Amino acid sequence: MVLTAGQRLHSRQVSHLRANGRGRSNRWRYGSTPQLNRRAVDRVSGTGVRIVDIAFATAQVDRADRLTAWRELVNQVFLPLAITPLPATGRAGEFGASVTSSDWGELRVWRVKATTMSAVRTVHHIESSARDDYLLALHISGTATGTQDDRQLRLGPGDFALFDPTRPYAIAFRGTDTFEHVIYQVPRASIDARWPAGDLTALGVPAASSAGRLTSPYLQTLARTAGPSGDPPAQAFIDAALDLAVSALRAAAGTSSRADPHRNSLIAELKRYALAHLSDPDLSPATAARASFISVRQLHRLFAHEGVSFGAWLREQRLRRCRDDLTNQQLTHRAVSEIAARWGFRSAAHFTRAFHARYGTTPVELRALSGRSPVEGRSPGQLEHDG
Repeated sequence: MVLTAGQRLHSRQVSHLRANGRGRSNRWRYGSTPQLNRRAVDRVSGTGVRIVDIAFATAQVDRADRLTAWRELVNQVFLPLAITPLPATGRAGEFGASVTSSDWGELRVWRVKATTMSAVRTVHHIESSARDDYLLALHISGTATGTQDDRQLRLGPGDFALFDPTRPYAIAFRGTDTFEHVIYQVPRASIDARWPAGDLTALGVPAASSAGRLTSPYLQTLARTAGPSGDPPAQAFIDAALDLAVSALRAAAGTSSRADPHRNSLIAELKRYALAHLSDPDLSPATAARASFISVRQLHRLFAHEGVSFGAWLREQRLRRCRDDLTNQQLTHRAVSEIAARWGFRSAAHFTRAFHARYGTTPVELRALSGRSPVEGRSPGQLEHDG
C-alpha cells in the first residue's frame, strides 16, 4: 500500500513494488517508513522513475484494514476513485481484493480480482489528478455495469469497453461471490492515432459478436502474459491488440466503413502503396493519389472516413517502425538519425519532436529504457544530432 507520511499499516502487510529506474531494480515493503512511502508516491507521480510491477492482496492486511488499504492503493497508484463495497459483500471486514499490474512501455495492464464493489470517478477526482489515458476494460468473470456520457452498458465474461478517465464514469461489479477484470491503461495518443475515441466510450463489445469473437480471445490471451514475473510482449503484439480493439469499438459505434466495398478497396490500395514507400521522403498525398489514379481531394475524402488524415496516418506508420527499430537488439549499431532517414524522415530534429509528441519520450531515452543505450562510443555532438 502506498501511504502518505505519517500513515502506517500493519507490519504483516507484505505486498511489494518492483521499481525500475536507470537499469536497476529496487524492492521495498509498504508501511515500513514514511520516507519510503513518500518515495513510492514519487515513483507514481512522474518524477523520473516509473513503477514497473505491482502485486498486492488485501489478505496480507489485517481484516479491519482491508477496505482502507485497497482504497489507498487504487487512489494513489491507479486512479482517484470512490470505491464502495456492494451489498453482496456484507460488512467491510469481509471485503477482499487483489491486483497485479505490469508496465509494458506504451501501456500498463491491471488484473483485478475482488468481491463485489462499485468504483465512481467524479469531477472532483478528475480535477485532483490529470490523466492522459484511456481505459480498455475487459471483463473476465462475474458481471459489470458501467455508465459514461449518458450511455450505459453491461459486461459479461469476455465483453470489453472503453472508458475515458478525463470524464466522469462509474462501474459496478456484481455477483454472488467475486469478479475478475482486466484493464489496459493506454495512452490517449495510442488510441486516437487509430481513431478519435471520444464517441467510443461506454460502448460494450460483446464477446459473442462478430468483432468480439475476433478481438476478445486475443485480449484475454495477451493479458495472461502480464504479471510481476512475466516479460512484456513484443510491441507488434501490443499494436495488434490495440488495432483490433479500436476496430471492434468502431463496429460497436457503427462508424466502420464496411458498407462501401469500393471505398474500402481504394483505402486499402492507398495504404498498401504508402507502406511500400515509407522510406521515400517524397511520399505525399499527391504521389499516393496519382499511383491509385484518383485525385488528391478524393484521397482526403477517403481518409476522412477513417477518422484520420493521410498525413497523420502516414506519420503514425513511420513512427511505429522507427520505435520498433530503436528497440531492436540487432540494430543498436545504427544511429537514431539513420533510423529516422530509413523510414522517410528528412530531419532528425523533426523526427525527435514527432517521436516525443507521440510516445512521451525521446528516441535516445527509449533506447536507454530498453537497456540498449546508443551512447557508448558516441561523441556529445553525435548524441545531440541523434536526439
